[in-house]
Amino acid sequence: MITKVLDQFSKWFLHHQSFAGYMEPIMQMVKPAWRAGLYRAKIEELTQHNGDFLSITLKPTQHWQTHIAGQHISLTVEINGRLLTRVFTVASSPEQFKVTGLVRLLIKTNEQGRFTSLLSSALRVGEWCNISAPSGDFVYKNTQNNATFIAGGSGITPMLAMISEHLKHTTQKVSLIYYAKAAAHQCVDELSALANQFSHFSFLLLTREQSDDITRHVNVWENPDIYCCGPANFMKTVCDFAKKHHLNYYQEAFGLTLPSQNDDSLFNVQINSSAHVVNANNALLAQFEAKQLPVKRGCGIGICHQCQCIKKSGVVRNLKTGELSDNGEQLIQLCVSQPVSDLELQL
Repeated sequence: MITKVLDQFSKWFLHHQSFAGYMEPIMQMVKPAWRAGLYRAKIEELTQHNGDFLSITLKPTQHWQTHIAGQHISLTVEINGRLLTRVFTVASSPEQFKVTGLVRLLIKTNEQGRFTSLLSSALRVGEWCNISAPSGDFVYKNTQNNATFIAGGSGITPMLAMISEHLKHTTQKVSLIYYAKAAAHQCVDELSALANQFSHFSFLLLTREQSDDITRHVNVWENPDIYCCGPANFMKTVCDFAKKHHLNYYQEAFGLTLPSQNDDSLFNVQINSSAHVVNANNALLAQFEAKQLPVKRGCGIGICHQCQCIKKSGVVRNLKTGELSDNGEQLIQLCVSQPVSDLELQL
């Protein structure tokens, strides 16, 4: 109750969405990188891997609750005076966190990326960053069934956590089919150690040139549960295969699904003192970025709230929940808001 009163006071008199957020600069004088709604984490180790991967080992503060193997977190870093946020799967197991207090992110960097291309030069061991609470439901479902994990590229990260966490809790056969570019497979030594320790685990390292049919190595007669993570087309191929053979199928995907549209509706959007036209076939954030409007980008999937703004009037659809907003004033997240009427926004 007190928090709600303080937040309302902050909106009315301090022009800030929360009182905790208003206090951030003061708190940061005592606790570097302290931010409302996030957890502090100290950078313990940075390691460059083959295939343009960066391993980041973090030590969260004691209030952070451990993840379930396969879940993801948002990583927030201040770079050149801007807070940038992206979502990454935790590539280490909850048991490792329990023993060491550390979590590991394994990130594929991209020279053209607006976030990952900056990480190697921006991060320093001993400095602080922010992480969110863990979330996601791409987790090990049933240790009583055989399981086949199929990873494409950076899709290996949740599987590293799940396999290392659960092998000791199952006697069923567990196999990993791991596709990556030549010489770009990650953590092979770890996988080899697990295969030596657990006789019911095996893995296969492949490239698309070696085996263009990514499902040919799945042993259907073992009736395994299929876990898949990788590019969208990669996962669709595996999903179709699992459905064809009536196998349980689970996948990880960070994207958002837009409802199909029957027309190319266009809507007028008043932003502060300027007018723009948007269509109903994409989220507002992507359209505003294409127009080079001064918007903040965070995770892009509705987790970090950095792209929040005030909707003065009009209706949007939340792409995460499918719910329609009311027509009045409220806070919305641009990355998950699909226009369904004319809008007036305050950035």
